[in-house]
Amino acid sequence: MQKRLPIFLEHYFWDVDFNKIDLKKTHPNYIIERILNFGNERATKWLFRNFDEEIIKQTLRDRRGLSKRAATYWGKFFKMPKREIMYFKKGFPNPPMRLWPY
Repeated sequence: MQKRLPIFLEHYFWDVDFNKIDLKKTHPNYIIERILNFGNERATKWLFRNFDEEIIKQTLRDRRGLSKRAATYWGKFFKMPKREIMYFKKGFPNPPMRLWPY
């Protein structure tokens, strides 16, 4: 496994210092979640080459940061029942609370 993310993934990590993301130190669920949410075909191919399918599925089960669109798409892709995906679990705030009433 390489130590750094490829440069073509940089725009998926706009809110952090991309050069400080180290594949050996950064929690893999963080990287996987970003690519599942925002990745294009090239990014998802890279994801599947570099991470085990089981850890990708575990990200769907555990992470709250996936969008409804991503949770639905990847749940169907992996043939996972909605009850296993964190976004669809009871008690998860669906839809997100509105900050402003207008």
